[in-house]
Amino acid sequence: MSNHSGSYMLNEILKMLEKESIFEYLGKEKTQKIVFDIINMSYQYDCNPGEILEDIGECIGICYYCKRPADEFCDGVCKKCYEKDNTELEKL
Repeated sequence: MSNHSGSYMLNEILKMLEKESIFEYLGKEKTQKIVFDIINMSYQYDCNPGEILEDIGECIGICYYCKRPADEFCDGVCKKCYEKDNTELEKL
């Protein structure tokens, strides 16, 4: 069972930090490192990385699907995951 409330709380904190331009101050690499650290720590609390990164992952440059850094996104996921997902759907 996933800790949805914990995941969404972390999501709201990330959005708040973005709104206050904290990520701009830190830069992309440090921001991604902190977010990866948060996601790794969140596993101990049964949180869901997809929920943590919802509507903020693209801004930070982290794909919510594969949880990897990315520069190009389509519909909120990195281009690689998007193309892979669409290729798999075409096979059905």
